[in-house]
Amino acid sequence: MKKGLIIVESPTKAKTIGGILGKDYMVIATMGHVRDLPDKDMGINIEKDFEPKYVIIPGKKTIAANLKKAASQHDDIYLATDEDREGEAIAWHIMHIIGRKPDEIKRVAFHEIVPDAVREAFHSPRGISINLVDAQQARRILDRIVGYTISPFLGRGLSAGRVQSVALKLIVEREKEIEGFVSQVYWTVKANGEKNGKSISLELAEISGKKIEKYGLKDSGGVDKILEELKKNTLTVTGKDVTSKKVKPYPPFITSTLQQEASIKLGFSSSRTMAIAQQLYEGIATGEGSMGLITYMRTDSPSVAKPAKNQVIKYIGDSFGKEYLPEKPHFYKSKSSSAQEAHEAIRPTSSLKTPEKMKPFLKEEQYKLYRLIWERFVASQMKEAEIENTKIFAENGKYGFTAESNTVRFDGFMKLWDMKIDGGEECAAEIEKGEILNIADYIKEEHKTNPPPRYTEASLIKTLEKHGIGRPSTYAPTISILLNRGYVKTEKRALVPLKIGRVVYEILMQFFPDIIKVDFTARMEDGLDKIAEGERRWTETLHEFYKDYKPLLEKAKVKGPEYDEIFNKILAADKMCPNCKIPMVVKKGRYGMFLGCPNFPECTYKDSIINEEVASEDKACPKCGIPLVVKKGKFGTFFGCPNYPECKYTERIKKNAHYSRNRFKKK
Repeated sequence: MKKGLIIVESPTKAKTIGGILGKDYMVIATMGHVRDLPDKDMGINIEKDFEPKYVIIPGKKTIAANLKKAASQHDDIYLATDEDREGEAIAWHIMHIIGRKPDEIKRVAFHEIVPDAVREAFHSPRGISINLVDAQQARRILDRIVGYTISPFLGRGLSAGRVQSVALKLIVEREKEIEGFVSQVYWTVKANGEKNGKSISLELAEISGKKIEKYGLKDSGGVDKILEELKKNTLTVTGKDVTSKKVKPYPPFITSTLQQEASIKLGFSSSRTMAIAQQLYEGIATGEGSMGLITYMRTDSPSVAKPAKNQVIKYIGDSFGKEYLPEKPHFYKSKSSSAQEAHEAIRPTSSLKTPEKMKPFLKEEQYKLYRLIWERFVASQMKEAEIENTKIFAENGKYGFTAESNTVRFDGFMKLWDMKIDGGEECAAEIEKGEILNIADYIKEEHKTNPPPRYTEASLIKTLEKHGIGRPSTYAPTISILLNRGYVKTEKRALVPLKIGRVVYEILMQFFPDIIKVDFTARMEDGLDKIAEGERRWTETLHEFYKDYKPLLEKAKVKGPEYDEIFNKILAADKMCPNCKIPMVVKKGRYGMFLGCPNFPECTYKDSIINEEVASEDKACPKCGIPLVVKKGKFGTFFGCPNYPECKYTERIKKNAHYSRNRFKKK
């Protein structure tokens, strides 16, 4: 008879834990959630204090039956799901599935899947945290109410979500800013010269002691007059400042910063980053058996456990020298007031398991992400870098110029973590006060103001985190939903809203504006945090939400014609019926939306709503070098060149891609 039954979410995690604890335990994987709200109805009794109706997820009945059978054969049952709210809720659902009471199961959670942490957790199990379960349950019910009640207004195949809709709003409104941006021309004035055979360039910074504001020189003729005056006099150095500053290392990764840095440095999407991190956390087969290489990857706390900190400090001293150790170890505190998901940063489970040592056991993407995590963590405990800044001031009559340089005097943590330092004008340090500079010419440079940049996954996650929208476990799924539903696409890593996304945004803005307000969503997140901390009941938060939400819902139900106007304006723009020569309209049928002639049934012409923008950015016409678009032909949809009929290049859509009447997406 085995000592006990251990239930976890994934087979990899099961294998790693089984390898640590040996054959005395039976380990079963649930393959994620087993019980949830039903697919075909809301599953929430709003009138009965938001009572949820949970059912076994379709396709999970066999797993549920196996869990019950295994549980009946064991007295000791350990629920070893992840340590965050989602993991706590999975454990709670499993408890109900196997028909056990809270005091009949043992909850174990660990931040890292390594022998010491796993054995310690099993030696001191706890009960299920009902506060964490209630927080997850409240989030699930909130999202179900919003999605289930708003989606019918959007049409078949379209949906809205509490957090995803705010993210969509940010993306669409940024695009509107870009579209409405009017670029302005401005100039800068440079003095180009040389010192000891080295070139130097100084920039005009003030006139008559008054600082030139950004984009301040907008009159080309006025700039020409400045150049004429400058050429009459010499440029003399009137001041030189030399300062030294220390640059602190970045803290170790939390979920949001890992996703941002992996996007910037590795080009990984947020969902890809989390999938690879999950693999590194759950266990990698090494020469010493299967083991977790990183700590839990859903966290908003940058703190580090003392044993891990002591180990990395010793590693730094041994590998880089004591001069790379700070006087006192660095301490990092979360900027978030909640920091509820976990209590430690994302770090390697052992600093001694360097990326190069682990490389033979890792796939290429795993190695890249592990190296990023390892280097960030080790660098976070290294000494500050020292940068010497030299700034010179020079005058030509009433015109003041500046130039500066930056020199790294001690690299510190930058020896391991690459950080770009603008060197500036290298020879600025060689110039002394009172010196007359050898200026070859004064020139003006024309510039144009740029629109705000589109959001990338990295910058969107940073913005969501800044405003308190969502939590570590929601960032990647939120962006994935927007991409998979065809609301946005990626273009050179930027998130670009598509027509379907704009339709959803316009309807939500017109009829459910409060639901997608940034501060409203942030307040709801704070409410969920209070539930997790035991400060309020989950039903209180739901009642507070529904009191404001219900009037919006009732008002929206009588606005049907206005929805049609939005659909037609965006999706049917410039589409004409070839028979009747009149604008087509958006219609809703059994299989989704399509374009139809308003003269139906006299005219039965119809066409698909093809969002031609959605073709993947890596699909380019080999002849014209421009992105392909999705087109409709006699035998279905395909990729085609926008330059048709001049260019007739086509390419079939592969079988693993899904195309519906109103959107094209890859599963």
